[in-house]
Amino acid sequence: MRYLAFLLMGLISIPASALTTVNLYKTEVVIDQTQVDADAKARALGMQNVIVRATGDKNAADNEVIQKALSKYNQYLNQFSYGQNNDVSTISMQFSAPQIRSLITQAQLPFWLENRANILVWLVEETAYERTISWEHSDSKVLHQLKAESLVRGLPITVPVGDFDDITGLEISDLWGGFIKPISLASSRYPTDAVLVVKAQGDDLRWTLYDQNAYNMLQSQKAPMTGSASGSAAATDMIDKISDYYANKNSVLVGSESSQTVLAAFESIKNANDFFSLEKRLKALSSVASLDIIKIQGQEVIFNVHLLATEEDFEQEVLRIAQVQKAKIQEVPQPTVQTPMLQASTVEQATSVSESQAPSVGTTEPAGVNSVVVSDLSQQGAVTEPVPVVKTLRFTWLD
Repeated sequence: MRYLAFLLMGLISIPASALTTVNLYKTEVVIDQTQVDADAKARALGMQNVIVRATGDKNAADNEVIQKALSKYNQYLNQFSYGQNNDVSTISMQFSAPQIRSLITQAQLPFWLENRANILVWLVEETAYERTISWEHSDSKVLHQLKAESLVRGLPITVPVGDFDDITGLEISDLWGGFIKPISLASSRYPTDAVLVVKAQGDDLRWTLYDQNAYNMLQSQKAPMTGSASGSAAATDMIDKISDYYANKNSVLVGSESSQTVLAAFESIKNANDFFSLEKRLKALSSVASLDIIKIQGQEVIFNVHLLATEEDFEQEVLRIAQVQKAKIQEVPQPTVQTPMLQASTVEQATSVSESQAPSVGTTEPAGVNSVVVSDLSQQGAVTEPVPVVKTLRFTWLD
């Protein structure tokens, strides 16, 4: 029984995926009233912040396409409101997600997907007298800088709350010494994807990033990522390096000619309202860069979808739409065709197949099934090679 209890405790402690969905398109900017056209400059800066967060590239605003777009910020702005923060005027802005994604594609910049790794941050600060752990609500300059920069870069972080379990579950010396086992055990109560240990001595930071969840820290042979930073902007530099690491790891690049695409067919589209509702929902998906309408016939619509993620990610996002379910497909067995030996003259005649015989983009044949096209020379026993059918993901629209 004792061993069974330990096993159950171990299973319970394994954290689920902690990926966090980041709102890439909302930002708040201070309005510098000392500048000419202060409001316009604040809006352009807000759009620049959104581009940096969405691409994971701090230099994205230097891109020529982005530079042109920044002067037309109102075309990308959905809504805004004014406020006050510490006695200074601010403007809060929400930009259009489809338009920003389209702009990023046009600029040939990477897109850092909205679902991002959540990082648990253990921060230990050393003063002349002692070492202390900075908890979620600690009044720490380093912690405030760390939080502010992570918000700018769109890097989700979690700081331990500092309750009884935290205080009694981990010694400061364990963090300072980098002892993995106690750090892993103390971190396992938080659903995070990575663990970051930061040691601060004045303006000097040394940090270690374990790019796996707490449970896997003990199981993995993967070496942690380490680094250091100094000066008044040390916390900012550290978050920039970690953000760059995850952006490079998880970004996708969609080109106008080389983007990954997939055909998606939707049945039971009965009227214009159904069509426009479906199109709007598809364009809003984080895995979708843009859509092309390939075919509308009867109650079926087929889109060519330019992806910002994998086919699997797109399919999962589509199936989260309440009015969509996966279409039921009847499996069609692939015919077996024996190709006889042909005379040379017959082979020459059978080398081409008319375009009308090839399967169209809008074929209703199930995904993954190949069709065999028989030429006009079938009387002579000549059969062409199987022609692959374009893979199509099929869904049904529900009323």
